[in-house]
Amino acid sequence: MAPSITSISPTAGHSGQTMTITGTGLGSLSTTKVNFGTKTVTPTAASSTSVTLTIPSGCSGQANVTVTVSGVNSNSSAFFYVAAPTVTSLTPSTGPAAPGAIDVFGTGFSTATSVAFGTVGTAVPTVVSDSHLTVTPPGHGAFTGCTDAADVLVTNTGGTSSPIGASGQFTYYQLPTVTGVTPGTGAAGTTGVIVAGTCFVDVSSVTFTPTGGGASTPADNVNITGVGSLTLDVPGTLAAGTYDIQVITPGGTSTAVAADHFVIP
Repeated sequence: MAPSITSISPTAGHSGQTMTITGTGLGSLSTTKVNFGTKTVTPTAASSTSVTLTIPSGCSGQANVTVTVSGVNSNSSAFFYVAAPTVTSLTPSTGPAAPGAIDVFGTGFSTATSVAFGTVGTAVPTVVSDSHLTVTPPGHGAFTGCTDAADVLVTNTGGTSSPIGASGQFTYYQLPTVTGVTPGTGAAGTTGVIVAGTCFVDVSSVTFTPTGGGASTPADNVNITGVGSLTLDVPGTLAAGTYDIQVITPGGTSTAVAADHFVIP
């Protein structure tokens, strides 16, 4: 009886994966070979109804799989080699420890199943097209320093993308804090106010917000002098009152605390 293939699993993937072929008359380890196109593979296990093997290397596209038992060939079943994806860019590429969704661009995303963010964790993507997906990075636990860059690696049925450096990394930022303001009292328009704190990295804005609520006003002439220090001028338009000086970075907006108060008598 000629060997006959009923099914193969998986039907798409990449080299190195384990394939199982089911059917009838599939022989034994001593009599069975498996053909992937022009390549011949020796199985790791074989019986009359099942053959197990490691998928050999191959180019993207279809390869016809057949089983040969003692020189007799079976019918063929199609296997599709899928190329590993590539990541080319992220938007945005920075965010807080608990980020929102980002866009990832590259190739081979149609069958993407997961996205890894370094050692932080993995997330399930939403595929937009073969070159675009969206995903919400996993939240980052406590880490040392003000930033932590994670390689973004996409996995599809063809494998996992390779790290490409900065353009393929998502950088987590710690939330900045304000620990002191010198002087803490002065008139509107006061210049050279010193603000101390932590993680003043890639500061996008510093604001004066009325304590207890109200519209925020951007500080004038902000100058970052260190990871934990900056200077600024008090906006001349501010009315008398107490204000929270808050620092904004990709990590978020510093929490309003008593230490960040500036009082205009």
